[in-house]
Amino acid sequence: MPDDTDLLQRQILTLQEEKRQLQSACAQLEKMQTILEDAICEGNAKLLQAEMTGMELEQVFAACTDAMWVVREDGIVVRANEAMLQIVGKPAAQLIGRECSTLLDYFLCRGEECPLKQLSSRDRAEYDIQLAGTANTTEDFILSTAALTNLDGSRGLFCQFKNITARKVAEKELAAANEALTRMSMIDGLTQIANRRCFDETLNKEWLRLKRNQLPLSLLMGDIDFFKKYNDHYGHQGGDECLRQIAQVLARSVMRPADLVARYGGEEFVVLLPEIDIQGAICVGNRILAAIEGVAIEHQLSTVSKTVTMSMGAATLVPKAGQDGAGLIALADEALYLSKNGGRNRITLNPQCRP
Repeated sequence: MPDDTDLLQRQILTLQEEKRQLQSACAQLEKMQTILEDAICEGNAKLLQAEMTGMELEQVFAACTDAMWVVREDGIVVRANEAMLQIVGKPAAQLIGRECSTLLDYFLCRGEECPLKQLSSRDRAEYDIQLAGTANTTEDFILSTAALTNLDGSRGLFCQFKNITARKVAEKELAAANEALTRMSMIDGLTQIANRRCFDETLNKEWLRLKRNQLPLSLLMGDIDFFKKYNDHYGHQGGDECLRQIAQVLARSVMRPADLVARYGGEEFVVLLPEIDIQGAICVGNRILAAIEGVAIEHQLSTVSKTVTMSMGAATLVPKAGQDGAGLIALADEALYLSKNGGRNRITLNPQCRP
């Protein structure tokens, strides 16, 4: 009997231990169940958030006014927004699944600079491109590309086409306006030939160039004879018309694009002749005087002729270090003074410039 009691007690102890272990295992399972349920709830929340974010991104993608599409590494279009459909001119059914190079006519698509071929070397890039528009026009875009990884793990490319045609047009108009303003700032408003500012800048530029090359620079300075009397007799409108005609005579009398005719001030004009020696300058001056005589503008109060005449001075220098264009102007002005004192209606070279 005692043996049976001991056996029974041992069995009871064993069962109690097994019960304790089962209770511990159940507690662990309940704990694991709680953790699993929390993880499932968190996962569901993240999934819901991802779905909401995806929906938001999809709405942004669809609503963006910039054209956008996503292409796989092999060039197949997998997504495009409405603005992109308008650029391509095809509905989504005819665009998705097509190779991007067959949908856009752009030289990058056929060369090594294609953004898809640059995926291994850079993740982002920007290009200034032109695409065919409507009615045989072209439109300007900034193409921004960024590498991405698709859901299947393959690489792809996000492309955004920002239309900057209006900006380009505005930039061209602004450049044209600036060019026109610059040109206007260099033109004399009355005579429509170069003004004093243009002459000064050209003289400085040519002086430096010819100093390097050690070539001559000649200057003619002319003054309409008795112009104050002309103005008093024919009026300011008549005087303005006389200045315009004389300016055009001078402009027609020079033969080379490098030669510059400018209004120096009032009734005074200058002719800048790069790479021309004093003999050539005198030749040009005589041609100008003959042309002025040929237009025969009446001048009843002149004491040298019944038509408008001009006195001219000529000077030539080979630019050297330590000199500037002001010296050439001074020499031509001295020669002009000699012409006026010598009877007017003539050209005189500065004695310091004799060959």
